[in-house]
Amino acid sequence: MSQSVASIAMELKDARKRLGLTQAVLAKRSGISRTALNSIEKGTINMSVETLLRLLDVLGMDLRIVRKPVNRGRVAGRFPNMDELKKMRLDGEI
Repeated sequence: MSQSVASIAMELKDARKRLGLTQAVLAKRSGISRTALNSIEKGTINMSVETLLRLLDVLGMDLRIVRKPVNRGRVAGRFPNMDELKKMRLDGEI
C-alpha cells in the first residue's frame, strides 16, 4: 500500500470515529458493504473515486487536490536531451 493510500485510509477511519459512526452505519449511508469499508480502512483494497466521494460526503469532508510544483522543460537553460528526459521521468519530475 502506498503512503498516499494509507494516509487517506487513516483520515477516513479517524473521521468516522470522530463522528461516532460504526463501520456498519458509515457503510450503509455510503452504499457499500461493511466488509468493503473495513478493507478500505485497512488499505487492503483500492476504492473507486466514486466510493471515495460518497464516503467523504457522508463524513462531511471534501476532496482537495494539491498539485506539486513540477520542473518541466529546461535543464540549465536549454531543452533536455532524451537521457535527461528519462531521468526526469524516473525521478517523477515529469
